[in-house]
Amino acid sequence: MNTMMLLEMAASGFGDRVAVQSRDERLTYSELFQAAGAAATSVSGSGVERLALLDINSLAVPIGLFASGWAGLPFVPLNYRLTGAELDALLDRIAPAMLITDAERAAGLSGRPGIEVIERDRFIAEARSGQSREAEWPMDPDAIALLLFTSGTTGAPKAAVLRHKHLVSYIFGSVEFGSAAETDAALVSVPPYHIAGMAAVLSSVYAGRRIVQLPSFSAEEWLETARREKVTNAFVVPTMLARIVDVLEGAASAELPSLRALSYGGGKMPQPVIERAMALFPDT
Repeated sequence: MNTMMLLEMAASGFGDRVAVQSRDERLTYSELFQAAGAAATSVSGSGVERLALLDINSLAVPIGLFASGWAGLPFVPLNYRLTGAELDALLDRIAPAMLITDAERAAGLSGRPGIEVIERDRFIAEARSGQSREAEWPMDPDAIALLLFTSGTTGAPKAAVLRHKHLVSYIFGSVEFGSAAETDAALVSVPPYHIAGMAAVLSSVYAGRRIVQLPSFSAEEWLETARREKVTNAFVVPTMLARIVDVLEGAASAELPSLRALSYGGGKMPQPVIERAMALFPDT
């Protein structure tokens, strides 16, 4: 098993559909497949053991996630809100690794032993312009697909290990292949280091649903994007939903006519918030 199986099926089944968009940038499923292959070739040739990401949502997230699977390396999205000392400790733990990050962080981390830093825009551009990989992806079901570092109240962050068999089996068991209409769209606003963000990418790809990325969350931009892109599915954490409800209750119109499914997780949902949300979204 390998998560690349999901993208291969999507690219073969509906390659011309838009797979993911981030602001004005878009990739079809065929283009995402090609970009993942090109990035996998680059990562494999670098001699690193992990592909990490320290950044907000962008096209680098799905490209990196599938490229790491194709290259046979774990994908490690890191919390960009960590302090300098916390980040230093995690980078030491994951080295040797290639790290995708923004231009400012790339300049500050350049030259760090064991970490090959690549700036986000360069990573995306090289993946989009490169040749897809000819080598097949490994099919070891026990290989690590994702490493997610959880923050705790005491001690160092612990690594949640998700293997290819875990992710692929979950998608096969919960999502029908190609079940999304071409007009369906999923709004992904949770950060890449959250398991919900990774699950949204994998499930949307297998369903054939367009992924609409929100680089950073604000309730106003979330609502504007949901309306403009005719979003049908979305996932939020409790604090996000509370802010969305606050804005909607003070707005002239609370309508989100395309939204069919709004799910939440990642923390305990206060009952007043969910009650207010259900009143605002009676048909969702």
